[in-house]
Order: sequence, then C-alpha cells, then structure tokens
Amino acid sequence: MNPITSEHLEIEPMSDKFPDDLCLIIGAGHFGKRAARILKETSDSPILIIDKDKDRIESIEPLHTEKIVSDGVNFLVKNIQSLNPSSVIVPAIPVHLASEWLKIFLEEHGWEIQPIRVPEEIIQLLPHTWQGTGGTLLISYTDFLCPDDCPEPSDHCPMTGETRSEPLHELLNRLSVPHHQIHVIRSRQLAPGLGGYKAEDLTNLYSKVSQGEGKWLVGTACKCHGALTAFEICGNGGDNH
Repeated sequence: MNPITSEHLEIEPMSDKFPDDLCLIIGAGHFGKRAARILKETSDSPILIIDKDKDRIESIEPLHTEKIVSDGVNFLVKNIQSLNPSSVIVPAIPVHLASEWLKIFLEEHGWEIQPIRVPEEIIQLLPHTWQGTGGTLLISYTDFLCPDDCPEPSDHCPMTGETRSEPLHELLNRLSVPHHQIHVIRSRQLAPGLGGYKAEDLTNLYSKVSQGEGKWLVGTACKCHGALTAFEICGNGGDNH
C-alpha cells in the first residue's frame, strides 16, 4: 500500500475518510512501528500512521496499515475537528505532542503564545526530571529505561518493587503554583508499554485553555512518566470569541 502525501490535506481536511474507531499514530520511528504492530495484533480498529519521513512510513508493517507522509503535529492541527471524539491518538514523536498541537491551534484561532519556564518551585516537588525539547520538562518516577512491555501496575514499580502513593498523572494534576493554571491529559495504557488518549482530550484541553489570557502548565502523563510544558497565552482569540 503506497502512502499518500499531505499536500491536499493542508487545504482540505479528510472529514469523510476517518472511521469512528480510528487509532491515529503520530510518528513512524521505533515507537510508532511498535505501536502499529501491537494495535494490529490486539485491536480490530483501523490504524492510520503519520510521519514526515517517507522512508520511515514505507518501512511500516503490517502493510495494511494506512499511512500518510505529513508533519504529525500539523496534520493533527488541520484534522482534529474531523476526528471522532473517541478516536485514539498515540504520540510517538520526540516532542510533547499535546502542547505542540495546542500552541499551533491557539495561534490559528487568534491567540499569541509566549513560551515560559516551568517554575522551579514545581520542579522541586517532582520525582526525576530532565529537560526535553522545546522547553518541555520530562518527568518520571524512575531513573532507568523501563522495559517496552511494562504492564503499568497502579501501586508499585514491577522492576524495583517500589510502592507508589499515587499515579504521576494525579500528582501533576494537583500541583498548585501562584498565577498558573494546569491541565494534564492522562495517557491510558492500550497494551503493555503502549499508551494514548482520545481526540476529545485535546479538544477539551483547547476549550479550557482558550477561555482567556494567563499562564498555563500543560501536561501529558501516565502512571509513571509524563511531560509538562509552560507557556503564556495573550491576545483576544478573535476566531473563537
């Protein structure tokens, strides 16, 4: 099956081509290929995988997976409103997909976005942290590489046996810092070592953040790992007010 390119998609969304139960994988590298293989084995839902690298797309198996050569974030910006709210999105690119999508989507609706740093007082409350791309803070309960097939138990680490008082997504959601608001999307396990969230999680995020100006901390997290991005939203958002 030959992949299709994105030139026409940037002009017109694919509203008549998205099945309601679609699994959309953003990224065709190691994790995207693994996601496509696992989902094909464990689910009857149709799979669509997006990557800007044609060679990576063409190397994807199984062959019956739908493929599109396009920048993943921009594809999602153009087509999010055409997805069924329950469609599953699997992030598999080395950026914080939710925040990158949100910033572009806000700008397209008239807002101005200024990146800011995650406040130091929040970092001190978190477990292991390190800087990711684009100013995103990466967070984990572990300081080692987890196995690909981790079952993500709710109360302990299966590698060390260490108990956990609360899932990371809950820890992030209850953070509080003056003059900032926070919203964390929970990544739910689709199979051992594979997580994703629904399209409506992104549209709900946009609805919340686009209420007005202010400083935001936007996160995505499962029970053990997460990402947190800070920015300030300014302007009037003329397209949605």
